[in-house]
Amino acid sequence: MRLFFSLWLCLMATFAMAEQKKVYGDFEIHYIGLTSSELDKDVAKSYGIPRSRALGYLSISVLKTGVSELPVSWNAKLEGKVSNLIGQTRELNFIRIQETNALYFYSTFDFYDSDMYRFHLKVTPEGTNKTLDVEFSQRFYQGE
Repeated sequence: MRLFFSLWLCLMATFAMAEQKKVYGDFEIHYIGLTSSELDKDVAKSYGIPRSRALGYLSISVLKTGVSELPVSWNAKLEGKVSNLIGQTRELNFIRIQETNALYFYSTFDFYDSDMYRFHLKVTPEGTNKTLDVEFSQRFYQGE
């Protein structure tokens, strides 16, 4: 639980600064991409996430509004692809992590330093037959 809390704090701080989300009615899809070497090593180890300067990490959270005062974590089916600017495309395989009051999905992928990547996600929130198309681009850097 302590490890998850550390990861959650890190992700929430980033969400607050970047506000990377898409809103579809009463669903919010939050996303963050970073180099997996930026993850706390204990957190990465506990979830089996390899840390590398050349490995991207993508985290997705689905929240539903209107259920309570604050948005609540919501289960969903995720499918996705990542492509570079010359059109090379790879499938993303998402792993579901559920803690007491949090639910998120993550995937990792190899990347080249300073390249721009386009993400194409299909998110189907549980209890709906509606698939939400989420697309965004992000540049990844290997750092020092």
